[in-house]
Amino acid sequence: MVRTSRTVLAGIGAGGALIASATALVLTAGAPADAAATTSTAYGVSASGVDPVGATPSVSSNGAVKTASGAAAGKAGTFSATGITVRAGAGIAEATVGNLTVGGKSIGSVSAKCSNGKTTYSHSGSAPAASNLKVSFGGGAGATVQITGAGGKAVETITVAVVKCGTGTPPPTSQPPTGQPTQQPPTGQPTQPPGGQPTHQPSGKPSKQPPTGTHRPGSTPDKPAPPPVPRDGHHPVTG
Repeated sequence: MVRTSRTVLAGIGAGGALIASATALVLTAGAPADAAATTSTAYGVSASGVDPVGATPSVSSNGAVKTASGAAAGKAGTFSATGITVRAGAGIAEATVGNLTVGGKSIGSVSAKCSNGKTTYSHSGSAPAASNLKVSFGGGAGATVQITGAGGKAVETITVAVVKCGTGTPPPTSQPPTGQPTQQPPTGQPTQPPGGQPTHQPSGKPSKQPPTGTHRPGSTPDKPAPPPVPRDGHHPVTG
């Protein structure tokens, strides 16, 4: 009986160790080694309903800042948005619409900014007094405008200035200079030594002229002059 109990206990202990090891492996494999950087996004305007328009313009980045600009309008003329600028990078996202007009009513400018996960909204205009328009500011977009039809049912929804970002810092766009460039003097110009006069560097080897009266190779040497010949009536003076 004692041997049987010890054998059973040993088996239970070994099984528990195996279960604990398997659980540890599952937990370790399930945890990611590094969390992926959050991608920041920004777009100016989009519309859904009877006059759909995709997100325009739109940018996204989880590193260096990317920018875009432009304008958008519904093909059926339900709305127009001009002066749109967007930018997004690590930890930042911004979208601005210079002027938004819906159903012929101006709503003004709308913007949204996100910095390290925190978003703020602003606008210059106000909701126009129109029975077929519903305008709200903030709450996931700079502005949301609905065009209503019969029975107050929305037939078109325009979403303006939408941004999303995580935390981070965009990398620098350019590297600072490491030193001043050295300038070399142009060829043929005199160099100025410290505390002295400029020295001229010869541009070539000077030609050597042989001294006067010397024989040049390849030429006929000069003959000596003949001695004078005495003639009648003339005698050389000897003393």
